[in-house]
Amino acid sequence: MIKSGSFYFSKSHEWLSKDSNNKYRIGISDFAQSELGDVVYISLPETGKTYKKDAKIGEIESVKSVSEIYAPVDLKILSVNSKLNDTPELINQDPKGAGFIAEAEISNDSDVEGLMDENKYKAFAESSHHE
Repeated sequence: MIKSGSFYFSKSHEWLSKDSNNKYRIGISDFAQSELGDVVYISLPETGKTYKKDAKIGEIESVKSVSEIYAPVDLKILSVNSKLNDTPELINQDPKGAGFIAEAEISNDSDVEGLMDENKYKAFAESSHHE
């Protein structure tokens, strides 16, 4: 059962969170933004486009590197967070809030159940950080 307001994470450090309208927000994890450093530009996904799981939906450019953003599940982009065009640093300041990347529709809620919850993701991020 997918709960509104809970966060679900992929191994590529994206998160999904369901809102009360059965839409999902997508963004990158706090761990990912801290690894990237100061975000200076984001290439947002295309509104109205459907992406398959693991497809590239955008890019984040930081002072250190460029990182791709992937669809954690099959989804359709309903809207993007256009505030990121002028203030990409919102991803650093509030990655799970104002720094979300897009809103999406997901055809199958059970796809989200295959992602990690916050506790599993935290353990995953810590273990991958120490490799």
